[in-house]
Amino acid sequence: MNPKTPLRKSAAMHSLTLSWALGAVLALPLFVASTALAQSDTAAGAVAAKPVVAKPVATSTATPAVAPATSAAKASAPPAPAASTSSAATIAPTTTAINAPSTAVTVAPANSFLQFEGAPIELQLNTGLWLPRLRGNVTYGGASAPNLDLSTALSLDALEPSFYGDINATWKNWTLRVTGTSFKSTGSIGATGAGSFGSTAFVAGQNLNSSFSYWTAGVEAESWLWRPFSKQEFPWLDAISNESLPVDLRIFGQVGARAFGIDQSLTNAATGSSSSFSETFGTAYAGGGFNIYFDTREALGFIKRFDVDVGIEAGPVWPGDGGLFMQINATGTAWLNNNVGVYFGYENLRQNVNTNDYELNSYIGGLIMGLSVKF
Repeated sequence: MNPKTPLRKSAAMHSLTLSWALGAVLALPLFVASTALAQSDTAAGAVAAKPVVAKPVATSTATPAVAPATSAAKASAPPAPAASTSSAATIAPTTTAINAPSTAVTVAPANSFLQFEGAPIELQLNTGLWLPRLRGNVTYGGASAPNLDLSTALSLDALEPSFYGDINATWKNWTLRVTGTSFKSTGSIGATGAGSFGSTAFVAGQNLNSSFSYWTAGVEAESWLWRPFSKQEFPWLDAISNESLPVDLRIFGQVGARAFGIDQSLTNAATGSSSSFSETFGTAYAGGGFNIYFDTREALGFIKRFDVDVGIEAGPVWPGDGGLFMQINATGTAWLNNNVGVYFGYENLRQNVNTNDYELNSYIGGLIMGLSVKF
């Protein structure tokens, strides 16, 4: 089999796109975090700087009034002792109360948006518009078949708007996710040289019509493992949220399994010859990433919370020899209220398969945006 030619241009474009997307996702939350923390520090300083003035308690020092004696009482009463000539009255000592200094500290409300609310199991539906392109190379026909670039040789690199969706069920620190998407690209190009795809041969100048279809569906299980900014630092500790900070970082681990299907065909318009390949693959993968939740009610107001989610997973592919599946994603979600949010980011699915004289090394990646709804 011919050695594969690395796609330096495609790799560079992919790296640039991924770097831009990650930068866009991380820039806003960093700004939000700094603003929120600055406001929190200012509020705390204002409370500490305000002097506490003691309010004395007013006390009475007036001499108690003595009722005048009646004439009958004067006649029957024995003579008063000499000491009774004094008009001074005994007055109880007075005590002035002083208020204790205030030790109150400004904290987040008890019903913080960072806490789970409502039902013990929280459902979240994400529906998005994915804008991916296909990149990579393919060989079909054995060792003598040429290595065809999916972009320059087959013109399958057009931007193809696609649907991407998943539904999540979260209970305590566990999240179960069902996800799926589909993608299709077609292209037509004049052959720049002689070659073949399957049993279809072509020479320079002949018109080639190509198509590539992809679908995938999977199930993933995720659990956060460490929350360094929270009083519940590990999931096996008591669930006590740290309400004094407007940010929560969670490091998570993830496992998953999915199926994906590939259908590719090529037709030589000059000769009418056509060849196609179709196969369904399976993969089991593991990985991890992080979530950052920013309570932005004080900083932004109209955005209640901003989430950043970054993850990477990889695993083997079967059937075939030495296949690999990899998933890379980075998204940011702005929650407008407790139930509705909008998200944007980057999603990349890589497939490396080798079976039945068909070898594909490709990725489908691009920007993604959509709506998140919690139930």
